[in-house]
Amino acid sequence: MFKNVKHYISVGLYRAKLSLQGQMEYPLFLVSWMIMVPLQWFAGIFMLRLLVHRFHELQGWGFPQLAFLYGLSVISHGLMVTFFIRTWHMESMIIHGEFDRMFLQPLNIFFQMTVHNINLIGVIDIIPGLIIFIYGCRSVSYEFSFKNILSIIMVIIGGVLIRTAFYVFVGTISFWTKKNYALIDMGIKLMQYGTTYPLSIYPYFIQTLFTFLIPIGFISFYPASEFLGMRGSFNLPLKPSLLTLLIGITFFAASQIFFKIGLKSYESSGS
Repeated sequence: MFKNVKHYISVGLYRAKLSLQGQMEYPLFLVSWMIMVPLQWFAGIFMLRLLVHRFHELQGWGFPQLAFLYGLSVISHGLMVTFFIRTWHMESMIIHGEFDRMFLQPLNIFFQMTVHNINLIGVIDIIPGLIIFIYGCRSVSYEFSFKNILSIIMVIIGGVLIRTAFYVFVGTISFWTKKNYALIDMGIKLMQYGTTYPLSIYPYFIQTLFTFLIPIGFISFYPASEFLGMRGSFNLPLKPSLLTLLIGITFFAASQIFFKIGLKSYESSGS
């Protein structure tokens, strides 16, 4: 078993190296993203600042609390985009028969799919997320104790798994429909607006949906509520930081089962 894990790690590192070398081949392309991506996220937090300043707090969430929530969400988004960006492009992979090659190799197909593209743009996403999150931590006087740091790590890992699982579920549908980019695009927007704003500002139905069916409320809202002493939408049986990790693992495992079911319906490119 250890030998098998070691083999997967070595293959993953090698594929990551090739992927990064390929992206570095066009440095000006990366420079443009290094300008645009931070501007996108900083513009988003600026709009929140303007909204709170001109009108009022969002269900008791002032700008410092919103910055904490926003930064936490962007960090997990950046990590997901770094390591699992291919889940956004399963439609194209299915249409062009890219899974043919993966079926011929003695490695887990989902592993092959994800390590094929380690995305530098995701790292660029993480940087503004960290800046905004650290600003939020300082503004709310968040204590960086060992326990709190461990809780944040659990939340980030769980948040990445929830995000990835969601896109795996949506992407796997394309094994049957062939084209589903509209669903992916909708999912990206759903994630953005569902994780960078307090869940409590939405109607009760949406809060229920994002808590029990599509658990994106656990990516940032419920953990931030725990860390900041804010009131959440529901009484939860465990601490949100722990629940985020447990739900992330469970949701990700369920997505892998669904992905394997989808693979059985794969029909190649037909060429």
